[in-house]
Amino acid sequence: MAAQLTSAARKEYAQQNEIADRIVALEDHFEKTDVYWGFRKRVFGVLAQREARLRAGKTEQKGAALIGPAGSGKSRLAKEIIAEHHALAEDADDRQFGCRILSVIVPGRATVKETLTAILSELKVPVHTRRDDDYLARLVMEYFKECGIAGLHLDEVQDSGRYKTSDSIEVFIKRFRNMMQHSEWPICIILTATPEGRAMINHDPTLTRRLRPIEMKPMTFASDGALLRKTMIKLFEDAGVRDAGILQIDEFIKILIHASVGRFGVAVEMTIEAIGECLEDDNDEIDMSYFADAYALRMGCDEELNPFVSEHWKQIDTLEALQRYEDKKREAMKVLNKRRRPSAK
Repeated sequence: MAAQLTSAARKEYAQQNEIADRIVALEDHFEKTDVYWGFRKRVFGVLAQREARLRAGKTEQKGAALIGPAGSGKSRLAKEIIAEHHALAEDADDRQFGCRILSVIVPGRATVKETLTAILSELKVPVHTRRDDDYLARLVMEYFKECGIAGLHLDEVQDSGRYKTSDSIEVFIKRFRNMMQHSEWPICIILTATPEGRAMINHDPTLTRRLRPIEMKPMTFASDGALLRKTMIKLFEDAGVRDAGILQIDEFIKILIHASVGRFGVAVEMTIEAIGECLEDDNDEIDMSYFADAYALRMGCDEELNPFVSEHWKQIDTLEALQRYEDKKREAMKVLNKRRRPSAK
């Protein structure tokens, strides 16, 4: 029997679709911070130097590394830089030794073999079973040359290594460091990682010198409050909601910085979630209550541990709450990656 569709049901259905479109569109917003410009300069610089060095017959290359906590926005930042470099290099059409940067997420607790397999999978290269690391590494370099790959971006590199011993770290580092000094087609290595990945990078002094890691520092009100406020104004405008006056209150910005543990990407996510709560409530004016609702849904906490509600918000351990949230998200991603991971027998 066909469902009886009312005009009210149709209106609600269309409204939900419209809200979803607006929220998804907000997720495309990207703010170019000081860290963005610094890392962009480093990435663009090492790729330009690679081209110049290869033209001069020199093979040893440099790279770049960005260290930042989960939710700080480093993966999105790298993605934007890579996209801009592709566009500029293709427009100039002046790179004799390739301009493409291949971006690969390192599978959780991945061995060298599994990481090489993930790279080949990203290149759409079928991998036969029972191949060893040396064979896969040679295959990767052959396809890098064939596809004009100038740089390899390894994201979430802190997840590399099934057993985090000194020997296993050394094996992983050596394999990818060798790609930077390949005799025929050396590439630039670009790494993004959480602070746990710093130990791996620092394990090899030569690699540390070649990468010159840049670290993303936590936000402070003094240094980042104005940029965060500007970003929120833009998000409110794009979503079509009016500020009830919270953006003029310094304490509100400080609370949001504390709630997000000083991570710019998390602060933006929380703002978008609060906007979603406001739109779901069929309201066009956003106030702090929607941030409180969004935080409660995200963290699963009561009012005493909600910085947007509690008078003693400075005493709340928001880092512990965020770590629990990230752990749950990471476990969900592990399940998803197991289903997606290519065979590397």
